[in-house]
Amino acid sequence: MILPKKITPDCILEAVIELKYEATVPNEILLGLIFDSFDMTYYYTNLPLAVNQPSQSAKRTVLLPVKSNEHIIYNDKISIRLASNAIIFSCLNQYIGWDDFFPEIEKALHSIMKITYITKWTRVGLRYLTEYENKDLKDCTKFKYEFGLSEIMSNHILFRSEFNYNGSKIVLNLSNNLPVFKPTIDRNTMEMIAVSRIDIDVINSELKIKEVLELLPIIEDAHIKEKEIFFSIVNKEFLESLNPQY
Repeated sequence: MILPKKITPDCILEAVIELKYEATVPNEILLGLIFDSFDMTYYYTNLPLAVNQPSQSAKRTVLLPVKSNEHIIYNDKISIRLASNAIIFSCLNQYIGWDDFFPEIEKALHSIMKITYITKWTRVGLRYLTEYENKDLKDCTKFKYEFGLSEIMSNHILFRSEFNYNGSKIVLNLSNNLPVFKPTIDRNTMEMIAVSRIDIDVINSELKIKEVLELLPIIEDAHIKEKEIFFSIVNKEFLESLNPQY
């Protein structure tokens, strides 16, 4: 399969890379060491971040929540959540594209790996969530949303599947025509919008990786697998509407 390098619009609501690790010092100490490993272009917070969330109708500013045991390091492109034995990368505002996102992850990991207390990386998880407003997935994908009662037409559909794909675990969630309340452009009122989502997780676990040069190809491979799953799901007509560039 020849995969597009870019689609417009991409409608990516979330792009997240989660890396789990083992370390020889308590998490509280490690968090401070990780922050000290970054240069002055990064900032720290343990408060919710205001970010611009893309939407087909308008950009909306939302608060990126922070759990009680999480801390965030961020620059002008990405945020890095520091949780218990996990580092989670995401784009600060709207998705910046893999060609910009991946180098930011690589740069951050090289800084983090200056700390010798991280002994190994045990899990790589990649998640891409795309959201389409007022789109019916029955018209966009190759799935047949049918069951035993053929005369029944479902208003809303949720589909989940877990399977192995070329050495990785895939978790696929499809949500069709779900009613979601979102703020209007002026943010004075809420409006109900029907949204459909394609949510793909690629997971590699039980790893024993010690070097960044071993970790980066697994992250890159997970991204390729996510693209292969996504472009296998959508039908030809919908793909053409996304203006693919090869």
